[in-house]
Amino acid sequence: MGKIEGSELVAQAIAKEGVDVLFGLPGGPIVEIMGFAPHHGVRPIGVRHEQAAAFSATAWGFVQNKVGVCVLAAGPAVTNAVTGAHVAYDNCMPLLLLGGSGPQGGRYSGTFQETENVPMFTNITKMAVQVDSAARIPYFMAMAFRTAKSGRPGPVYLDFPSDVLQEQVDEDQVDWPTGTFSGAPPAGNPESVKEAAELLLNAERPAMIIGKGVRWSEPTEELAQMVESLGMPFLTSPMGRGFIPDDHPMNMGSARSSIMRDADVILVVGARLNWMFDFGRRFAPDAKIIHIDIEPEEIGINRAVEVGIVGDAKVALQQILAEIEGKTEGMADKAEEGPWLNALREKAETNAKSLEPLMASDESPIRTYRLLSEIQSVFPRETIYTVDGQTTLATGRQVLPSHTPASRLNSASNGCMGVGVPFAVGAKLARPDVPVVSVNGDCAFGFNAMELETAVRHNLPIVFIVNNNSGIVGGNLESRMGLPEGYEERIAQFTPEIRYDKLIEAFGGHAENVTDPDEIRPALERAYAATLRGQVACVNVISEPMETMVTSSNRASALMGY
Repeated sequence: MGKIEGSELVAQAIAKEGVDVLFGLPGGPIVEIMGFAPHHGVRPIGVRHEQAAAFSATAWGFVQNKVGVCVLAAGPAVTNAVTGAHVAYDNCMPLLLLGGSGPQGGRYSGTFQETENVPMFTNITKMAVQVDSAARIPYFMAMAFRTAKSGRPGPVYLDFPSDVLQEQVDEDQVDWPTGTFSGAPPAGNPESVKEAAELLLNAERPAMIIGKGVRWSEPTEELAQMVESLGMPFLTSPMGRGFIPDDHPMNMGSARSSIMRDADVILVVGARLNWMFDFGRRFAPDAKIIHIDIEPEEIGINRAVEVGIVGDAKVALQQILAEIEGKTEGMADKAEEGPWLNALREKAETNAKSLEPLMASDESPIRTYRLLSEIQSVFPRETIYTVDGQTTLATGRQVLPSHTPASRLNSASNGCMGVGVPFAVGAKLARPDVPVVSVNGDCAFGFNAMELETAVRHNLPIVFIVNNNSGIVGGNLESRMGLPEGYEERIAQFTPEIRYDKLIEAFGGHAENVTDPDEIRPALERAYAATLRGQVACVNVISEPMETMVTSSNRASALMGY
């Protein structure tokens, strides 16, 4: 057998894991990885910034239920991706970052772009290590993929010195792992399962909370069975939406505060009781919590639980369903006629009606609610939405629907701005068969706006929408800065009515600029039609700057859509 280069071994290893796309910005010493990738059926996507590469890979992984991969040149290219690793780590999303570094033999001598990469990632990844030889690349790659996806998912960083990537080794000396770990997903403790079943069967006001962690075991049928057999209402975390369609009659997201405050038994599946759920403090003091999570350390954090089930979400739900089988006859009908569901539906209807004037507003500048209402009326049911920016995100929680698994992407518990555009790129590559719509505030859009060119260059027909309210939270932060009286230079207020649509026009895409509420829908329809012809579209909507003021006291509520 002949010789093989370390860079090609990396490309081979990616392909062997079933990953058919990687993201990066070509540069030394990883450029050859991108060159070898197509030889092994892996499509390299050249982006405009390494932060975007990490974000796009994360989104691709979430939509595909796989580990996304990005490759990073040495020095600043690696440091540019640190934020992407942090977002993936905070949000428990699998990501493999492959970073380049100087030669092992030249360390501490002032070689070009010399950095100590591994320590930078130690606290924001599940594992960060340097690969020590080309022959061991398959071992490190298999370990990295397994670590990123197993247990609580998260990012892994592998550092590749240039001499390791350039090393030529005999192919017969390369030891390829025989296969990835394929053991059965862990089941919950049977006694805990019995306790949980008993609590649910005897609950007067049961409820279920679904988090994005269910993505990795895909218990869509089991979740629906739990809800329907027990007559149990549910709500979700923002990225936990779609695993049961939003239009399911048991979805009480519009009565979120009521369901959390008044439920007597709450089944939490794949969700963390962090700030997104006010650390469990919104639950009634005497509410009994059943918490299913793959990680033991998540159970009982911030809020004591009655029953903790450590295990795979799908398996644990199957166990509970088996326990309650034959014991739920008439429960759903009784719940339908009972005060619990009636009260929640009444509250949900009241909350929904309160939004109707905002969603139908003819005011100009355009209200964000009106914009998002038009968006949800134009695009089909299976649309994947990426949503970014504080005002846009808060409104989007209340207006934009999710009907299919992994069809809603945002910065989740991390709150990082700039994810919307690159998330859309990754999502479209993961699901080229469905519409992808990226809704961004003007501030959030600016972080990675040049990735519109990436979408055009790689023929990714996405609709990008800019909710252009002239600044950070519509420029509202200006008033909180305590600037001197008469200070004229604007900091959080951007230049009014910037034509962001001109960017896509320059790149050869379809451009729309909207100032009249009645023109929103026709512009969106034209943009959607352009994507069906294979074009990338950008719709710039001039919206009301002062519509939403999210303060420190109501930030969590606003972001969750209470």
